[in-house]
Amino acid sequence: MRRIPRSPIEQTQADEAERRRRLPAKWLAAMLITAAVALLAPGVTYMTADRSSITTATTTAATTVNTATAGCQGVTQALLTASGFITNPSRTQGGHLWWRRSADGSVCIGTVIMWVQYNATAAKTWRVIVYSARHPGGLTAASRSFTLKRGRYWWGFGVHQAYQGLSAVCVTATESFGMSCVHFSGPTG
Repeated sequence: MRRIPRSPIEQTQADEAERRRRLPAKWLAAMLITAAVALLAPGVTYMTADRSSITTATTTAATTVNTATAGCQGVTQALLTASGFITNPSRTQGGHLWWRRSADGSVCIGTVIMWVQYNATAAKTWRVIVYSARHPGGLTAASRSFTLKRGRYWWGFGVHQAYQGLSAVCVTATESFGMSCVHFSGPTG
């Protein structure tokens, strides 16, 4: 049996149709990983890298969680402005956080996402700092140290704590990299 050759136009159309039907394996793997991560428990954090890889990641401090606020989940998103090296790739934000005001007037801070740009390999400690009536000089609610190569990275901190008299939540990767804050006012009426 002899195969009849296709014209170049028919072959090109067939090739395009085949490409549209199948996803490359790497995209399929990325979709499966994303779906798996979406199913994980709240508070699980992970690192993504852009153009670089992580060389070292070590935990330096952990937040002590009061059992009364362990279920603290933010429901309203607030953007952290881009400041210095605290910025996403499009320089539109330095990250964001999720918060909720409780009936007692305290403010629950859920997850804080922060972006950091590295221009060269450096060791930096990324921190979430909470300013409140009890901690007017700031309290490091969460931190993590990284040694990363040139690129832009983000990390999610699961703070999940309520604070009375909260005035601001800030993120930094040492002050020389900049600091970005979300300011809070007292309870309304």
